[in-house]
Amino acid sequence: MEVLFMNVNEHPETEIDAAIKGKIPKWLNGSLFRLGPGKFDLDEDFRVNHWFDGAGILYRYTIKDGKVTFRSRFLETEAYEKMCTLKRPVFTEFGTRSYPDPCKKLFSRFLSQLIPGDMTDNAIGNVFTMSDELYCVTETCYLWKVDPETLKTVDKVNLEKLISINLASAHPHTDPDGTSYNLGCSFHKGLRYHIIKIPPQPPVKEEEVNGPRAFLKASVITSISSSWKTCFSYYHSFAITENYIILLEQPHLVNTLKLAASVVRGQALIDCMDWTPKEKTKFFVIEKSTGKVTKTTYKSEPFFVFHHVNAYEENEQIVLDLVAYEDPSFLQKYSLEKLRAGIFDESCPPQLRRFVLPVGKEFEKGVNLVSIDYTQATAVKQDNGTIWLTEERLAEPGLEMPTINYKMCNGRKYRYIYGTGAFAKGYYENAVCKYDLKTHEHKIWREKESMYPGELIFVPNPDAKEEDDGVLLCAAVDIRPDFPSLMVVLDAKTFTEIGRAEVSPDVTVRYGVHGHFIKNQN
Repeated sequence: MEVLFMNVNEHPETEIDAAIKGKIPKWLNGSLFRLGPGKFDLDEDFRVNHWFDGAGILYRYTIKDGKVTFRSRFLETEAYEKMCTLKRPVFTEFGTRSYPDPCKKLFSRFLSQLIPGDMTDNAIGNVFTMSDELYCVTETCYLWKVDPETLKTVDKVNLEKLISINLASAHPHTDPDGTSYNLGCSFHKGLRYHIIKIPPQPPVKEEEVNGPRAFLKASVITSISSSWKTCFSYYHSFAITENYIILLEQPHLVNTLKLAASVVRGQALIDCMDWTPKEKTKFFVIEKSTGKVTKTTYKSEPFFVFHHVNAYEENEQIVLDLVAYEDPSFLQKYSLEKLRAGIFDESCPPQLRRFVLPVGKEFEKGVNLVSIDYTQATAVKQDNGTIWLTEERLAEPGLEMPTINYKMCNGRKYRYIYGTGAFAKGYYENAVCKYDLKTHEHKIWREKESMYPGELIFVPNPDAKEEDDGVLLCAAVDIRPDFPSLMVVLDAKTFTEIGRAEVSPDVTVRYGVHGHFIKNQN
């Protein structure tokens, strides 16, 4: 497994033909982008500490008329350029401390020690499109617009300057009308969570493009104060329905006092986080149309979440599905030292959980307010007015990187979840799966122990009328020497392989984090 976490070579200039086995559907024309860390060893004496800290590399599989080509390029972020030049990170990364930048003047270096405003722009968090522009993002205020043809970084977006956001979720949501929403946080003038609304921008001719357009009219529609004076809840994603946005304030906290002293103390971001299990997880429900936060307080036992799956409304209730951990100790599993040693223990596995939040009316105390008959989740109003939530646990432990038919089902009632076991042991080891929320049945695709399949990306059939009418694209890495990495095409309905594109073993590919598919317009 350790080969997955070694430095990778980029292939930026030419399209590399992939060998096709089986058949690639003729209607499947477009580009699959995969993003992940790819540079860990900066010189013979220094490597980053955590998988999340590797310099970001973007892979592209171009699919056209049943053929596939491959290209890759490191994202030329400031963090990457400094890593390559100075052989040390000069920004505080998730698990690796920052080092002094000799290019900075003494006063600037002193100031950054007092206020660590130089946040990393190492964009390994996610890749997505917004207003027809391709972006690679971190969880900080920085995003990079990328040319989808050359994979070159084009423009750097600073959300702090645009809308006073210091940190932002890596998983924005887009409604069918093109309006996007994201979750942000600011900590310079009080610790507050912000819901950001981003209207779609009209397309323009290529010669009229002058910098990134997607965020020009972004605005904050509501702000929520943190429950703690010096800390705010860590978040990676959130959920939306047709009428609501759901924000979880989990008790895994970023301590701003520790963060302010992190450079002086030589600490990474993970060292500035506190797990406070005596606290509860709090659920905020925000109306999309008004930005108003509903007055009802929802709480549950503490848990840690990276990825929300989906949410929808039914009978004045919000059904919320997410992948949760008992605590954030699993983050230590991604230590580069452990991963290269082949150590990935089975403790604290991810678990698919369902919560149901009643909304829109007065609630009786002491009874289960969940009226939906297909779930065991409960919601009970306490004497203090809080609605206490208990979850229903679904699927087997170990499922991560959840995917749905986003175009048809995001924010709406749905049936199927697609996921991967990533590096975990157990039921989903070396596998991807399709889970049926109605029948609770699994379909598994697994090839061999040396094969590590990543996140699935759903692409609907152009004439699709059913939720699972389409294909799933999966980039998989074979760790055996002289064996190709590949992009597998699975039929989403039967969950069987219909074709694959194999990339020459001479071309190095590493395990990615997230991906995105862009359909060809011609």
